[in-house]
Amino acid sequence: MQFIQLRNIHYCYPDQYLSTLAGIDLVIAEGEKIALIGTNGSGKTTLLRIILQDLEPTQGEILYPGDKPIIAFLPQDIRLGTEGCVRDFLLSLQADKYKIIRAIERLSATRDLSLQQATDLASLWYEYHAQNLADWEKEVNSILAGMDLLSMAERECESLSGGESTRLQLAALLLKKPDILILDEPTNHLDMQHIMWLENWLNSYSGAVLYVSHDKKFIDNTATKIADLRAGKLQIRMGNYSSFSRDKADLQQHQLIQYRERQKLIGNLQQAAQKRRSWAHSFQPETRSEGRGAVYESVYNAARTQMQQARNIERRIHMLKERYPVERPKFDLERKLEFAKVQQSSRVLINISAMGFAYDDLWIFRDFYFELSGSERLWLSGANGCGKTTLLKLITAELIPQEGQISYAPRLRIAYYRQDLKLLDQTQAVSDYLLNSGKDETHVHNLMGCIGLKDSLAREQMGSLSWGEQAKVQILGILLGDYNLLLLDEPTNHLDMRSRDMLAEALEQYHGAVIFVSHDRAFIQKIATRELCL
Repeated sequence: MQFIQLRNIHYCYPDQYLSTLAGIDLVIAEGEKIALIGTNGSGKTTLLRIILQDLEPTQGEILYPGDKPIIAFLPQDIRLGTEGCVRDFLLSLQADKYKIIRAIERLSATRDLSLQQATDLASLWYEYHAQNLADWEKEVNSILAGMDLLSMAERECESLSGGESTRLQLAALLLKKPDILILDEPTNHLDMQHIMWLENWLNSYSGAVLYVSHDKKFIDNTATKIADLRAGKLQIRMGNYSSFSRDKADLQQHQLIQYRERQKLIGNLQQAAQKRRSWAHSFQPETRSEGRGAVYESVYNAARTQMQQARNIERRIHMLKERYPVERPKFDLERKLEFAKVQQSSRVLINISAMGFAYDDLWIFRDFYFELSGSERLWLSGANGCGKTTLLKLITAELIPQEGQISYAPRLRIAYYRQDLKLLDQTQAVSDYLLNSGKDETHVHNLMGCIGLKDSLAREQMGSLSWGEQAKVQILGILLGDYNLLLLDEPTNHLDMRSRDMLAEALEQYHGAVIFVSHDRAFIQKIATRELCL
């Protein structure tokens, strides 16, 4: 059964001349797992907002084959903003039922009930059974188990990590029994274990799913259809990302062969037409002594024939160009990012000895030893909450260990990329932030274009940018500096695929040291030279 159909969807923002979406057609059917891909700023979020009816399309329509489907949305930036434990958060999604359950729990825990309290408790139990609230509690517990959250059911929501919050929010969405799940970068805050858990869960989920992701491995393992948004147009391909990439490459190669053959044909035809025109124009009757006899007529007719043939050939060329055009395939521009040149060295850059660190009474590190040397690219692995970000903050001295010490090599210059983007002043203009490096404006604008940031964004404040655009600005800030140690905390979050590849290629050529946290398997495989599991 078809759940939703988008037909000829156009959208143009009021302050823009060009349409962000230009003729989008998309069908979302039961059981499909559709990966929506495209560069940062291509219009993916705009399309999601139209499907969610947060935006009205400029043109086009959304059709439903039957009843309007229930759509549930998981955003990139998950802020639960709630007090209480995990189970209570889910139970409270049906407020009337939760009120009865909480009242029963409160009165049941009271010693020496008064007559009125006992009467109230009996009345509440009657309502509990009349409304089948046991089924609601059973459903919540089942969802908790399915989301791998049962063990933390009594934990406070405020204490959850980003990945745990993602799973809790997903559990809340499932309790709504949606027909269509829309997920915006669902793997951003998940550790490796729970990314693979999400892959298995999506593959077993019977409903329709439309998700935005730039994680190639995740898309490969889950997608049944690829929707590639470029220049306002949507290109649909069945299969996962690998098959899409192969098909795209094969199609581009076929188009290139066709284009070259067509250009060769047109070139040959143009030469033939020119040859005939030249011969015809070379016939000059006034220079000939024969007069207007048989010889003249013969040559004249031949010249006329040649000229007519030239015109026929030129008409054929025009027809080929106008009626049966073959466009040159558009390949991604070969652009490169480069970090500042630093001298390759084998010296020890950081030494951590007998370090201990705790949040309140919870020890994250105890008697911890670590050494980083040379131009290592060290991957910090481990589950959410194991201390990866904490270690980066300890190295930058944002946090101070309670035990042991951290020593640094002389002239060590450290750059820190934060996954929460809190190093960026949301009121600061992009150009002001990037020009603080001391680099000239031309160089800054060239790098912006290289990573896919429009020149017009230079005058914008950070707070007006998308997550992906802010991530690119923070990366450029590091590129423009002179650092010999990079600390990168989930640097590929929010980045499109091309930007991820460019960052990985730049890090491969970087001669300084790198310590990075990532759950992007393709990125890890490409750049990691050593793993430290916490």
